[in-house]
Amino acid sequence: MKKLKKSINALSTKIMDNKAMLFQARANIEENRLMVLSNYAAASSGNQQLAIHNTDDIFNSRKTILDSYDCETEEQARYVEEAKDRSELDLLLHSAELNRRSMLLNQKMVAINAQLIEANREVMQLNQEMLEFNEENLETNLELISGVLNPLLADAETTEELSKENDKSVVELESLVDSNRKNILDLLNQSKENRKITINDKQAIGQRKESLYANREQINVMRDSIGKEVDYAELFLDQAEE
Repeated sequence: MKKLKKSINALSTKIMDNKAMLFQARANIEENRLMVLSNYAAASSGNQQLAIHNTDDIFNSRKTILDSYDCETEEQARYVEEAKDRSELDLLLHSAELNRRSMLLNQKMVAINAQLIEANREVMQLNQEMLEFNEENLETNLELISGVLNPLLADAETTEELSKENDKSVVELESLVDSNRKNILDLLNQSKENRKITINDKQAIGQRKESLYANREQINVMRDSIGKEVDYAELFLDQAEE
């Protein structure tokens, strides 16, 4: 009896430790999930929209530039029209590719949502099993008070059978508890690595935002130069510098 009590106490301590680490892991997972969602919103609703706005401004400015030319020859006029068509095709190709990539991302999000639905249903099933466990053990309590499990009705055979069952459960528990401990530690390590990746992504998103704002400043400078006259000497000078 003393050996069994000692084993039960040791198992109880390990299980409570595992439970505490699981709470820590769940908190880390939730924190990471919120950071990931924040990064997703910043990248898709923030940076991506700013990039699209910059693209629109660049190509609208290009149209303005091409429309501003007062062509002196038929070849110049033909070149301007071809350049307009090229510009429109470049934008359309870019937009079509963006649509394809957005479609793939949406497919991923649909798959992720399906996984979340599955996870929610597993939680619901776990809740149901916990309810059934409680109901079953409430019935056991009633049987101990005034039913067939009352100690007043116990005999040597029943007690021996219960003792063997307890020994078997201790062996099963030791294996399960140790396996849980290993998996929980792996989970904590994975959450730690995910946190590092998420923080790095957040920094990269912030840096990209600064680059997009710098891109916008360049667009504004370019706009100011539209309509200014450029002579042949300046064109040859620019080509020589390149």
